[in-house]
Amino acid sequence: MHAPRECAYAFHHFLTAYRVQVLPARCTNVVRGDVAGVPRRLIALDVLNLLREEFDDTRLHFAIRYLQLMRRFCLYGFLRPTEMRAVIAPVLVLPKIFPEPDAPSNLLEKSMILLELLLLANLLGTPDALAGELQRACVEFRANPAGNRQP
Repeated sequence: MHAPRECAYAFHHFLTAYRVQVLPARCTNVVRGDVAGVPRRLIALDVLNLLREEFDDTRLHFAIRYLQLMRRFCLYGFLRPTEMRAVIAPVLVLPKIFPEPDAPSNLLEKSMILLELLLLANLLGTPDALAGELQRACVEFRANPAGNRQP
């Protein structure tokens, strides 16, 4: 059985060779937009929800499997217990989600949003759970005063 890291790298090379875009433009536009002050979790949940609306069955299935593979890579992608546990999956995913070059100042914020997106990817399998989490995140966001918002 192959480790998640090798599978993720192989899939990464496949996507690079065939220039496959994982997320539709509307999803990437959410992350690229003016999201200052909006919690990363809410942005990630919004993108996941929008993904279900934008893609048909085949493309949706592909995107779900890709995000779930990268999630597994984030959580279990270390071969030995002595390896340093640096999470590099968002760095690998970034050029696949946003193929155009970007300013380095935006890369950290986008990487953090993508990490949230990957960690929440398991919600794509259960639309009701995703809708519930999105609703809770929206309610929490509205309930917090502007000065107390968490990133």
